[in-house]
Amino acid sequence: MKKRLVSLLLACLMLLTLAPAALAEEAPVQPELVARVKDIIEVDGYKFKDLNDNGALDPYEDWRLTPAERADDLLSRMDATQMAAQMVHLTLVTKKDSWFSKDNVGFALVYEYIFDMPEDDEEDEEEEEEDEEAVVLTGSAMNAAVRTNEIQELSESAPLGIPVIFSMDTEAGAAFIKDATFLPDEINLGAANDKALTEQYYQVLREELRAVGVQMALSPDADLITDPRWGRNQECYSEDTDVVKDLITVAVQTLQGGSALTPDSVIATVKHFPGAGAQTNGVDGTPLTISEDSIALHLAGFEAAIAAGAAAVMPYGYSTVPYLGGDAVENSADQSAAVMTDLLRGQLGYTGIIQTDWGLNFTGAANAGADILGGAGVRSTRALVDEVAGERLADACRRILIAKFELGLFENPYVDETKAETVIGSEAHRAVAKEAAAASFTLVKYENAAPLAGTSFVVAGELAQDVRCLNSGWTVKEPAEIKGASILEALQAKAGAENVTYIADAAGVPADLSGVTAVVVVGEKSGTHDPAWGAATLEFPEEQVALINALDQAGANVVAVVVMNRAYVLTPVVDAADTVLLVYRPGVTSGAEAVADTLFGEHAVTGKLPFQIPASMEQVLAQREDLPKDIENPLFDYGFGIDAESFGR
Repeated sequence: MKKRLVSLLLACLMLLTLAPAALAEEAPVQPELVARVKDIIEVDGYKFKDLNDNGALDPYEDWRLTPAERADDLLSRMDATQMAAQMVHLTLVTKKDSWFSKDNVGFALVYEYIFDMPEDDEEDEEEEEEDEEAVVLTGSAMNAAVRTNEIQELSESAPLGIPVIFSMDTEAGAAFIKDATFLPDEINLGAANDKALTEQYYQVLREELRAVGVQMALSPDADLITDPRWGRNQECYSEDTDVVKDLITVAVQTLQGGSALTPDSVIATVKHFPGAGAQTNGVDGTPLTISEDSIALHLAGFEAAIAAGAAAVMPYGYSTVPYLGGDAVENSADQSAAVMTDLLRGQLGYTGIIQTDWGLNFTGAANAGADILGGAGVRSTRALVDEVAGERLADACRRILIAKFELGLFENPYVDETKAETVIGSEAHRAVAKEAAAASFTLVKYENAAPLAGTSFVVAGELAQDVRCLNSGWTVKEPAEIKGASILEALQAKAGAENVTYIADAAGVPADLSGVTAVVVVGEKSGTHDPAWGAATLEFPEEQVALINALDQAGANVVAVVVMNRAYVLTPVVDAADTVLLVYRPGVTSGAEAVADTLFGEHAVTGKLPFQIPASMEQVLAQREDLPKDIENPLFDYGFGIDAESFGR
C-alpha cells in the first residue's frame, strides 16, 4: 500500500513538473496579421482582424479556433445571397470594384487583367511624382502581385471581409504572367516519369503562383490517355495507370505541401472527373465511351489524388457519361448528380471541394452537387438563391470557407509585391523547366547522327520559328506577346547564326545537301480543346511530309524534331528521317534551349513513350476510345525509347 502511495505521489509530481511545459506548447502562436482596411483589435493579449468592423472579437475572426468552428460561425452570419456569392468563380479579364467590395465573390480566375504592366502615360507619371506612397512597378510579376493585392483589399472592405481565392489555368505553368516560367506540359512529365523531377516541377509552379497571390491551380490532370486523337492528351501524363497514380500523387502533395491545406498551400484542382480521355472518336466534348471494363482504369488517377488529399476536383464540363446512367446520360459531368454526388462523393468518398468546369447552367451544377461554379458572375447569384435550396448553398459555402481558413487568408491574404520579381522566372526555375523538358525527349529512331558543334547545318520547317507551339494553348492568348526562343533561334544562338541556314518548305530545299545535317521541326501548332489538324487525322500534313522527303532526297542527314501534343502516325517521318526525336510540348521558357542542348550532345536522351505510336490511321480507328494500350502491332509500343548518352557522339 505504501509503495502504491509513493508511486502515485511521484506520478503527480511528474505531472506538475511537466504541466508548465505542456501548457507552453499548447499556447497559441500569434500569426502574422495584415490588414489594409479593417482594424486590428487586441483580446487576451493576442491580435485579431476585426473583419466585420463591429469592434468585438467574433468566433470567425478568432484564429485560435478550428477552421470548421470559424466557418460555422461565419456561415451563421451570412444570408443566401452572400453564400451564393462565395460559389461564384468569375473570369478576371477586367475588374469591377463592386464585385469584391460589395458582392464579395469567392473566386477569380486570373486572365489578361494581371498579365502585363499597364502602359505608362505622362499623366500617370505626374501622379506618381506627387504621391510619394505610389507603388512603382518594376515588371510584370510585381504588376500581377499589386493587382491581386488590390482586389484582396477590396474584398477585405466588404461587410464580412471574406478574402477571394485567385486561380489560374496552370497546364503550362503560371503562364498568365508575362515573365513566368512556362513549364513543359504534363505529357513531358509522363515521358520523363521521374517523381523527384516532377516534385521540382510542381514546386516551381507553387512558388510562382504564391508569389503573385494565386492560391488555386486548375491542374493537375488525372485523365488517362486512351485515344490518340484527343487533342488534350498533351495535358495528361500517360496511358499507364501506375504512372498517372504516381505522378498525380506527387503533384497534389507538392502543390499543397502535404495532404492538408495550410497557409503555404496552393489548392490542387484535379481534372477532369471521371476521366475525359475516352471521347467519342477522339472529338472533345462528345459523350465519354467509358464502360464496365474501363471505368476502374479511368478512376484510378482520381482515387490516388483523393488519397493524396486533393482539395478540389473538377468534373468535365463538356462531355456526358452515358455509362453511369441517370442524369449523366444527358448532362455534362459537372452538371450531373450521378457523377458528382453518387460516384465522386458516394462511391469514392470524396469530401473536398467540387469545382465545375467553365459552363453556363450554374443552378443545375449547384443542385447536382457542385460547390464552386466556374464562369459564374455576380448576376448568377440571384438565380442560385431562387433555384437552389438553402441547405445546398450552405453545404457548398461551408467547404469553401473552411478551405479559406485553412489557407490562412483571413489573417493575411496579401503577398510581398517587391519579392515577386525575384521569384517569377528565376534562373533556378528556368533550370528546372529545362531539365524537365530534356528528361522527356524520346528517340524512336537514331541513325547516322553526327555532332552539330563546329558545323554548319540546316534548320527547316515553319514550326522551327513558332514559339507558341512549344506549349499547349493554356497560356495568355494572342496578340499578347510571350517571351521565349523558337527552336531556330535557340540553334542559331548555340551555333552562331552564320552557321545555320533556314529553309521554310520543300520548295526551298537545294538539290544537293550531301553531308549536311538538316534539323526539320514538324508537328502541330499550339492548341487547347481542338487540335490544329482536327480529331479526324493523326497524319502529317502534305507540306511537312514533302519537306522531309525533299531533305532526304537531297542527301541530307535528316534529324526530325517532332513537337507533338498526341500520338501521330509517324510512319512517313520514320521512313524518310535518319533520326526522330520527340520533344512533345517542352515549354516556351526553356524548351527550345533544351532541344538545342540535346542536339549538341550536352546531356543524355532517356525519355520513354507515354503512349503507343500508331503505324496507320486504320490502327487508330480499330482501337477503342476508352482502353489504353490496345493498338495492335503499333509502330512503337508504350514505353519505347532509345537511350543515348550524348546525341551524335
